[in-house]
Amino acid sequence: MPDSPLISVIVPVYNVEKYLRKCLDSICGQTYRNLEILCVNDGSTDGSAAILEEYAARDARIRIFHQQNAGQSTARNLALKHAKGQWITGVDSDDYLDNNTYEYAVTAINEQVDIICFGTRVVWINRTEEPHLQPFYDLSVKGEVSVTPNVISDTNDSICNKLWRKSLIDKLEIQFPAGLWYEDSFFWRAVAPFARTITFLPAKKYNYIRRDNSTMSQVFQKSTKTMDRVHVAEHLMDYYSTHPLPKNLASIKLLAFLFYFTSALSDVPKELHPQVWIEMRRIAEKHRLFEQWPRQLRFLRPVPMLLRPFVRHQGPGKSSYGIPGFRPLVIQRKNGMKITRFLGIKLLRTPF
Repeated sequence: MPDSPLISVIVPVYNVEKYLRKCLDSICGQTYRNLEILCVNDGSTDGSAAILEEYAARDARIRIFHQQNAGQSTARNLALKHAKGQWITGVDSDDYLDNNTYEYAVTAINEQVDIICFGTRVVWINRTEEPHLQPFYDLSVKGEVSVTPNVISDTNDSICNKLWRKSLIDKLEIQFPAGLWYEDSFFWRAVAPFARTITFLPAKKYNYIRRDNSTMSQVFQKSTKTMDRVHVAEHLMDYYSTHPLPKNLASIKLLAFLFYFTSALSDVPKELHPQVWIEMRRIAEKHRLFEQWPRQLRFLRPVPMLLRPFVRHQGPGKSSYGIPGFRPLVIQRKNGMKITRFLGIKLLRTPF
């Protein structure tokens, strides 16, 4: 490993002229200089393309790619195809970095570590009081660790607060699922189980901007696009069929399936709940998950008359989902967070 490995920074750009300069300034101004900055203009119709050209004219590390609007996943795949670095990372074009982020991260590089994760700070726009989102991004693990199902489940799945070893990505031939939201969650669950070790650094170096018209805001407003949770679940199950998990990590497949099931129920409009059940049951049958985990997935077995989940409220802020006599899915609202448990195992923690 060279002393100063090249880091490829992937920046998808779509109509963010208000935020783009701060984002690019934070990347170009990094104290760690050995970067290539791959900016993909995803068919922006505002002044974003002109800003990219302006910055590229004065910083030779910036390479610009243009495509018709096809979404963040496709933009990231285009940049990934052209990346030359030994390490890959990303920055969303409305976010920004502390100026020593990559200098801090590369200190953790050694021959065994394949992913380096650092902390995220949530920055709110046009709000005087911060909602309870930060705990979702706090790191539950510190130091260099071997991969376990808990490490996968308890780590936020953003690609942007991590460095990824490029040779591992190439070996897995991984790409982001084109046209879908939640591509980060797929990428994390597709790559991390195959990492030799993962290092978690506690300092918060990535600044995640929350604004009212962002993708995450649409999630909280119950957009129908949140059905992509289900589509990403199928994409990941297909991937595991061609990239079998190590035996000691086999339960990651079950936990991922349950994660997408519970988060889909949490995110989608209520009228789409029956469709979530139908699609997730189909995916389970397609990949023979009922045979592998009959007890854990018993609640999902096809029973036409019980297609819609019954809901029983168990007191303030707490409901359980399932069929009468068997209610494995519990959603609890506590301290501004929505906590989802399946058979007593915490699967999901999101703000509400």
